[in-house]
Amino acid sequence: MRFLRNLFFRLRAIVRPRAMERELSDEFAFHLEMETRKLVAQGLSPEEAARQAAARFGGPVAERERARDSWGIGVVRDFAADLRHAFRQFRRNPGFSLLGILTLALGLGATVGLSGVVRSLLIRPLPVTDEAAIHVFWSDYNWRGVEFDFLRERTKGFTALAAFSSDGTTLRSVAATSVLLAGVTSAELFDVIGATPLLGRTFAKGEDRPGAEPVAVLSYGTWKQRLGGDRGIIGQRIVLDGTPVTVIGVMPKGFYFPSPEYQLWRPLLLDPASRQYQGTGWLVVLGRARAGLDAAAINSEIQMLAGSLTEQFTYSAAWDKTKNAFSVPLREYVVGDSRPALLLLLGAGVLLLLMACSNVAALVLARTTDRTHEIALRAALGAGRGRLARQIVTESLAFSLIAGGVGLLIASLGFTVLVNSLPLHNGLAAVTSLDWTAFAAALLLSVVVGLSVAAAPVRNLLLGRLKGLSNQRGSRGLARGTGRVHAALVGGEAAVAVLLIVGAMLLIRTVGRLLAVDLGFDPHGVVAVDVAAGGTDMNIADRWRFYRELEDRAARLPGVSSAAFITRLPIRDRGWQGTVDVLSNPDLQGANAPNSLYRLVTYDYFRTMGLSVVRGRGLEPADRAGTQHVGLVSESFAAKAWPGEDPIGRQLRTRVGGDTAAITVVGVVEEARVTSVKGDNAFVLYVPLPQTLFPPEGQTLVFKTARPFEQVAGEMRGLVREIEPRAAVGRIITMDQAVAGAMTEPLQLRFFLSLFGGLALLLGVVGVYSVVSYSVARRQTEFGVRMALGATPRQVLKQVMGRGLLPVAVGTIAGIGGAIALAGVAGRFLYGVTATDPLSIGLAALALLLSGSVAAMLPAWRAARVSPVESLRSD
Repeated sequence: MRFLRNLFFRLRAIVRPRAMERELSDEFAFHLEMETRKLVAQGLSPEEAARQAAARFGGPVAERERARDSWGIGVVRDFAADLRHAFRQFRRNPGFSLLGILTLALGLGATVGLSGVVRSLLIRPLPVTDEAAIHVFWSDYNWRGVEFDFLRERTKGFTALAAFSSDGTTLRSVAATSVLLAGVTSAELFDVIGATPLLGRTFAKGEDRPGAEPVAVLSYGTWKQRLGGDRGIIGQRIVLDGTPVTVIGVMPKGFYFPSPEYQLWRPLLLDPASRQYQGTGWLVVLGRARAGLDAAAINSEIQMLAGSLTEQFTYSAAWDKTKNAFSVPLREYVVGDSRPALLLLLGAGVLLLLMACSNVAALVLARTTDRTHEIALRAALGAGRGRLARQIVTESLAFSLIAGGVGLLIASLGFTVLVNSLPLHNGLAAVTSLDWTAFAAALLLSVVVGLSVAAAPVRNLLLGRLKGLSNQRGSRGLARGTGRVHAALVGGEAAVAVLLIVGAMLLIRTVGRLLAVDLGFDPHGVVAVDVAAGGTDMNIADRWRFYRELEDRAARLPGVSSAAFITRLPIRDRGWQGTVDVLSNPDLQGANAPNSLYRLVTYDYFRTMGLSVVRGRGLEPADRAGTQHVGLVSESFAAKAWPGEDPIGRQLRTRVGGDTAAITVVGVVEEARVTSVKGDNAFVLYVPLPQTLFPPEGQTLVFKTARPFEQVAGEMRGLVREIEPRAAVGRIITMDQAVAGAMTEPLQLRFFLSLFGGLALLLGVVGVYSVVSYSVARRQTEFGVRMALGATPRQVLKQVMGRGLLPVAVGTIAGIGGAIALAGVAGRFLYGVTATDPLSIGLAALALLLSGSVAAMLPAWRAARVSPVESLRSD
């Protein structure tokens, strides 16, 4: 109880200091009055009794201080006093305070925001059980059902294997038909990844085999947003692709696999009698490793499985799954290419924060040095070095904590904008968030920054450089020490600034090279509409009718010059590829058959996309079912298959969809970028859509128009609903957007590194200006004496500029060395330019040196115009 009483007393003294002071005053007055009465009773006059009573109690100030010390809150009181003093200093120097706080806040805000994204994607556990044990196999989206069953029977190092792929699924309701991205999976998937549903169950054994009832598992978002969040949804039926499907489960909030874009999951149909089971690969295979297996054992298992494939399967050289087998951890597979870009930006943010710290440290050191006489006076009045050091640290901590609060506010308010501006793929932006760790990171960084900023002045204080500096010699020694610290800080800022500016220059040049790439087609004015027309209640005849009528009516819309269908949109979409036998060349058949993209198009596709037919003819309306199978190849394909020969009339054979009919080449299409703006062009085979046996359930309609995108997008949605209510419209984008999407990473990295580089340049200018200005102010008398002794203003200007730019030059050289050393890190993000590009490095160095010269010029000019008479008189 005594402990609690003491604790309550101390808390009361902290929370209600004024009341405690009143009680202390009342207590002193009471004791004085009692002592005075006692002395009056002994025969003294009231005046003499009051005087002697006061003398016996001692000095009121000292006695009150001893009483306060007995409360046991001296450290808290001193800290509060230091805080009050710190805020008075902030108000006394508002320009310095605002500059330092904003500088630190920007650095802290960028670092906290980026660290929140990195934690969400690279550190926070995935919504699965023991993610480290889950590995995704090689040959992504290229496994067949027969191969999956073969591997599942032979694995020993994995407790179970699962397979999945993606599919566009239409969800039909009374109001409309919408397109959802669905995962089609083997029955074991949820058991392999260790995911438990919020409602119902996941897939049971056998539900991916022939004869099973159609079922589905919903994501939390689909259940809430599209189906009203009804907890009685389990056992109800929804219509997917025209088929009634029973809902058996709902996954919990926050679950996603393999990315947040997937909105539901359905079982695969692993039917050995089906053409898809034995046909083209389209699956991803993953497995859960047995407990205790290390990386070497897992790799050994993977190599064993790859070797076993030769027992039953024969592969072409282009798709040989028995070679170069590997597996990747699940997180690496999920995050994909986003990881290096995120770490690069986080590193850039940390560098910017270091620059901000250096800038503020230089400002704090200069201000503390200018308060030498104040500190000396406090020391003369009895303050020890520890007490003075604590005051400096408290001021720095208060400064950095305020900046940290502002930085956290910036990070919180701008987090959504930040995430949407980052090069994140596959909907990963949806699972990023700022949580309590962001607040903890902001607090920790603020404390570390505050202590770091206080390090230099506290060091000077503890070494005795800030006490008793009444003689000129001591002042000169302090100036030299402070000048060296300032020069080191400016040099460090220059090195970091060069790194960031070089990165920005490299990305600017990369984007310039990408924008200059010849796409081979004209994306301007082309709009692409993803259309889904599948389901059991739409037969082949209905689908053909819908596609023909939609293409015809779209081409007749006002402002539309042409329209056509294609199975996979250029630049945006990959897939639909396989080996192609060149019938006239035995060296390009069987195992040596080249791999080619396979694109189904309607006859007006080439005109719509601005693609030229450089040899032969294009497609014609007469190229329909029942006529000779024809096709067009890209220039690179023709050069590979028939070098130096005329490809027109030559024949090819594919195995896509089980069709083995010979295809006669009737034309060669100019080389174009089909899957990516960067890298080598893939071979392409264009085949008339009307000659296929079964029209795809999903296609992309492209049309050329001069009208605004918003108008034609709305008309296209209405047109699809009017022609066929059972069909659905997915994404509608322009080809310019598709091309920009292919350059998302370099474009967004360019934005961030240009922003960081610009801020670094600004911080460097501020740092040079503040340091040179401080040096000029401290040496004003020296300059006056030199000019009185005959030094010219030009000589003074040259000396100040030289001293101010020396650390900038040294830092620039160090930064160039760092940029060259980190060339391997930057090389992955570049195109058409090397990481050690002399022009980029030279421009970065020149920008920093010119900016530093401008920053040093103004204070140097002031130094050159110092009046010797006024300078000596002021001294």
